[in-house]
Amino acid sequence: MPTRISKAEAYGQLYDTGVSISYADIRTFKKKPYLVGGNQEPTCNNCLVDDGLAGFCKRLTCPYPEQRNFLEHLILRAELGAPGYEAMLTMNPCDWWPLLQNRTLWLVGDSLSQEFMKTFQCFMYEFWDLDMVDLKHRVVQTDLVRDKVRLGWCANLLHGARICHHRVNDAPEYTAVLPYFYQGLTGKRTDIVMMNTGMWSNDVDTYTSRLGVFAQYYKLHKQELPYFVWRDSSPQFFHTPTGDFDRSEHAVCQPIGFPNGGLTLDKNNVLVSDLETSPHLQTVHEGGWRNQISRPVMQALGIPVIQTWNTSVPIWQYHKNAHDDPNHHDCT
Repeated sequence: MPTRISKAEAYGQLYDTGVSISYADIRTFKKKPYLVGGNQEPTCNNCLVDDGLAGFCKRLTCPYPEQRNFLEHLILRAELGAPGYEAMLTMNPCDWWPLLQNRTLWLVGDSLSQEFMKTFQCFMYEFWDLDMVDLKHRVVQTDLVRDKVRLGWCANLLHGARICHHRVNDAPEYTAVLPYFYQGLTGKRTDIVMMNTGMWSNDVDTYTSRLGVFAQYYKLHKQELPYFVWRDSSPQFFHTPTGDFDRSEHAVCQPIGFPNGGLTLDKNNVLVSDLETSPHLQTVHEGGWRNQISRPVMQALGIPVIQTWNTSVPIWQYHKNAHDDPNHHDCT
């Protein structure tokens, strides 16, 4: 079994920022992009380790048929000239590295943010020491804050960089911890917090109220807080007219709008459907009801929004466990 090398050795041997994978090689399937499990070339020592977290990252990618189909979807979108797709396909860890040095990227939210964390730490795993540092017990500094933290973990990268997931199921839960961001959570003013909550709020009044608690706190303390960005809520693909989760329905995934109507994504990443025959899809066109609520709130607070809704709608079959695992993650 290959010996795991130190971070210092890794930095000296592996990371050549001049190395990149061209879109020409990707579109002809000569090279696999990082986004679907490709590795830095010509060398990647962590890729030689098959056990522990390195092995986990290898297993995180989709089975080959789904991976190939997903890659074909991304390439088709890029060939149409749809914004963002060529950049996604050629993106590599060296693009992120200058943004992460000497700071922490906090991925804050529910189990969907937890999945983002797993994906991103594996995306960066050539910079990672392959240790998962428990947030509650190995990062948090005081018992007072420890009692307020549900769970989470950090991946330590080189040069003082970290990626941390802080699990919160609703916005007020995070608001309760923010007064201790620096002294308790070991955060820095230069950190970046990418936050999303909402899937644990299944009606408008509850979501509006919970989001309002966070908005009020942020408005009062903005000058003291790190840099925030908001990730919009993801579409769901349950067996309902708009795809939204319904406890009375079995977790059978399907495209939104199926079988009557349906949606397509044009080359400008705009959703298209026949609203005359499928008027219930109007909310989907507008980004889903949670995003209809959160978008103006974030705009008023001056928090940028990462918009993923439209580009996620067509890829319902590639969501985690979309066919196998009978739970809430099935179609989310």
